[in-house]
Amino acid sequence: MEKLAIMTLADDLAANQESILNKETDFDAEAVYQAIDSLQVLHKPIKEYLKMTQEEYYETESDHKLTLINLSEQLTDLHDRILTNHVDGFIDQNEINLTYNHENPYEDDFYNNIVDFHVVTYSLKVIGAVQAIAAKELQAVLSKDALVSIGLATYALANDK
Repeated sequence: MEKLAIMTLADDLAANQESILNKETDFDAEAVYQAIDSLQVLHKPIKEYLKMTQEEYYETESDHKLTLINLSEQLTDLHDRILTNHVDGFIDQNEINLTYNHENPYEDDFYNNIVDFHVVTYSLKVIGAVQAIAAKELQAVLSKDALVSIGLATYALANDK
């Protein structure tokens, strides 16, 4: 992907939020999956993680930011999300810090697609900004659980979960 592709994707999604959430415009899940894979942080393509159980993911690649409770369930059944919400540091000193927080699009036992949409767009915006100026440094500090969360949110949005 080109340097600004992830930020452009995030901007396009944000600009079309209302029409996407109202199903007037298609949500391009494939573009998000490609953006995640282009970062080359995960060992496998994001779609392969969507087929795993929570236990498989926990034991093979998780950086333990996600709250995995029902280990025998599919990863796509997970309600926890990690939102990448802030970056700071000094690129010239090789010090980049990303801040994360938990989001739950299933609070009160009903699915709130706005929460997942926010996880996707906001996380991609922050990640894309860092990638545009410090791609190698980003690979070293980006949480795998945060990327998987974007994939889970994308999956849920694409499948009306």
